[in-house]
Amino acid sequence: QGSSWLALGGSPGSPKSPIAARLLRRSTVARRSSSGRESLTPAEAHLFSLGLSVEQMAKVSARFGVDSSCDVERKVKPILSWLVDLGLTDLQIRQAVVGFPRVFGKSLGHKLKPAAQWLSEIGMSDAQVANVIARCPQIFSCSIESKLKPLVQWLSKIGMSDAQVAKAIATCPSLCGLSLPSNFMPKVQLLREAGFSGAQIASSLTVFPALLTCGSQRLAHRLSVLQAQGLLTETSMRSCMKLTDSRFANFVARFD
Repeated sequence: QGSSWLALGGSPGSPKSPIAARLLRRSTVARRSSSGRESLTPAEAHLFSLGLSVEQMAKVSARFGVDSSCDVERKVKPILSWLVDLGLTDLQIRQAVVGFPRVFGKSLGHKLKPAAQWLSEIGMSDAQVANVIARCPQIFSCSIESKLKPLVQWLSKIGMSDAQVAKAIATCPSLCGLSLPSNFMPKVQLLREAGFSGAQIASSLTVFPALLTCGSQRLAHRLSVLQAQGLLTETSMRSCMKLTDSRFANFVARFD
């Protein structure tokens, strides 16, 4: 039974970092020991119980110290328990922890719970909230007042309904970390200059919110090419922004 808590998620192979190599050696000793935990700190043992691989644990350890000074009872366990109560699956919890190890350094009452509550308040379902946290746990570092609320207000201002805003953020959580003035605003202006109406822009961002994560120069170039070829429509714009440069060139060449 001593190895059940050390679910390494398959063969770790050759560790890619010194931290991973050290953890592998210590975890191997721990599995062979009578207690099964002698060579790991309490925090490491608890996190390994989630099913993290050695490499994943090394990443967590490098970004958030899980040595003997890490308070498992006050920092690690309460946050993991809250994520479970929030509805995250084991896989989603691993994604969140590995994606943002510093989650354990955030206040549960002042940062984590308010962020999850905000996601619910803008209209997301419990499943959508869990998905956003798993895919973009960095949202816990975003200020609700200076970052998240202005984003929602701006998306509403350009014509998106509350439901469209919630769907866009749920589909592409990384939007929460991008800049309004240097990222979103110039891209929406490019769409307007290309002739798209407010309703078309709102519709496109609902269906394909990742459009706002594309480079401005890339967007401007493709809009210009499609317009010059007489191929620019809401559908063609969304489809072409998903293509690699070579595939976009091949697509356009078909109409030369």
